[in-house]
Amino acid sequence: MTRLKQLIINSTLSSLGVLCFTFSAGLNPAAPVYAADNFSIGANNDEGFIDIDLENESTENETTTHEIPDNTKIPYELIATPNVDEYYDEYSDFYDNNSTIELTWKCDAETNIDGFNIYRSTSPNGTFELIDSVYETNCCYSDSSAKFGITFYYKVEAFEITDEENIYYSSEVSNGVILPLHKTEITSLECTAAQAITVSWNKIHNVDGYYIYRSETKNGEYTLIKSLPIDKCKYTFTNKRLAIGQKYYYKVCPYVIYYNTKYANECSDIKDAIATIGKTKITKSASHKKACNTIYWKKNTDADGYIVYYSTKAGGKYKKLKTLSGKNKLSFTHKKLKNGKAYFYKVFAYKKIKNKKLLGISAAPYKKYCDFYTYADESYESKCKRIFGKRSRQRFKSNDQAMSNMTCIRIKVWDVNASGKKYTRYFYLTVHKNIAPSMQQMFKEIYQSKERFPIHDIGCYSWRLNNPSSEHCLGLAIDINSNENYMIDNGVILAGSFWNPKKSVYSIPKKCELVKILEKYGFYRGFWGGRKDYMHFSYFGT
Repeated sequence: MTRLKQLIINSTLSSLGVLCFTFSAGLNPAAPVYAADNFSIGANNDEGFIDIDLENESTENETTTHEIPDNTKIPYELIATPNVDEYYDEYSDFYDNNSTIELTWKCDAETNIDGFNIYRSTSPNGTFELIDSVYETNCCYSDSSAKFGITFYYKVEAFEITDEENIYYSSEVSNGVILPLHKTEITSLECTAAQAITVSWNKIHNVDGYYIYRSETKNGEYTLIKSLPIDKCKYTFTNKRLAIGQKYYYKVCPYVIYYNTKYANECSDIKDAIATIGKTKITKSASHKKACNTIYWKKNTDADGYIVYYSTKAGGKYKKLKTLSGKNKLSFTHKKLKNGKAYFYKVFAYKKIKNKKLLGISAAPYKKYCDFYTYADESYESKCKRIFGKRSRQRFKSNDQAMSNMTCIRIKVWDVNASGKKYTRYFYLTVHKNIAPSMQQMFKEIYQSKERFPIHDIGCYSWRLNNPSSEHCLGLAIDINSNENYMIDNGVILAGSFWNPKKSVYSIPKKCELVKILEKYGFYRGFWGGRKDYMHFSYFGT
């Protein structure tokens, strides 16, 4: 018979389903006693001790004593509650966290209790770790070290300090409690390259990484395809080498790590995308004829053909222009267009899947002006490219060099005879060859207008040694009726004799059909502050 004094007996159920008693005094605590070991607990003796029979126990020192603990000192009604206290400023990416798990319990007799030990575990039946000891009798505790995204269980152990030894009173296990993570959301899921789908998600705090899962059916089995630790995570992942035409379903789950164990949390909502072929890039374009745009694109080796779409706005609704069969058809001409107007194009390669056309990835819209002729508000870069083939303005070094870029055109205009009757006459103009079609179209419209503005004098190209940067040296400026439309600089006449539309039919008003048509094709009058050249209309405005 063994007699134990000041002994706490804790009973647990082992993994084998055997009732186990662990003693905190008188026996080695690392060697629990099982019910199969044949022992018996005797009744209280007169001195307040318990007698215990243990098989194989030595008869030496046969009797020790243990004082029965007062049940009223055992903490009870232990409740754990999450207290989430977070602040996040999206603008500055500042995050502050003061979240805790709050513990409260009751203890009927507090006078002889000197403090509490706080234990925590990830399982109600697991190993409980001592996380803190508090030498006070308040029946509450704030656990500020608890990680988000893990369910924790708690035990509170009251202790009483005596001269001989400490006495402990252990509570039951608390309810499970978790500091919840914010939910992960898939922000985009799209096919971003041939046979590749990119999944992106929002950033959430207090996580150690993310799992990416994929399935070929929405309600089927999901396979873990990637685990991204937070230090290598950019909140996006591209899944490659997928089957063309297959729909894939994805979800993203955050995880946290606690003692080298990963704990997965609530997954995002499921989203799906179809793996397809790559985008088709438009490589160049041209307006070889009036009212037409021809676009060219790069060959897509996975394609069975191409579909051409267009819009008059970059973000507008796109209309189908043409479906072209075969991966080697790499251009299309869009007709009946308005000169000077911008058009936006998209070309989709397609793949036939089960007798249906699966479109490839959408490329960015390709902007192309219908620019066979010059036009109003044409960009400086476009003008330079049209004239010089470069994005900057050039000048000719000699008359011979300039003349190699000129051509002669014949235009039909109206004039007026001495009796005031208008009649048709012709002029030959030397102009830059790259604007010759525009010049011819301009004067065709001027001649056909109801205004029938009379022209008796007109010139374009003129090599000027003293001013080689002049647009006349480039064949890009015209002077009309120079005597009746003078050039004046702050009251000083520099060329011509006068300008008076009310008295001379050859003086060009500021607003008339002739001016309107010239501006329509991007030729503007020479008005530069105090200097005004009423005869002068130029392409670059100089």
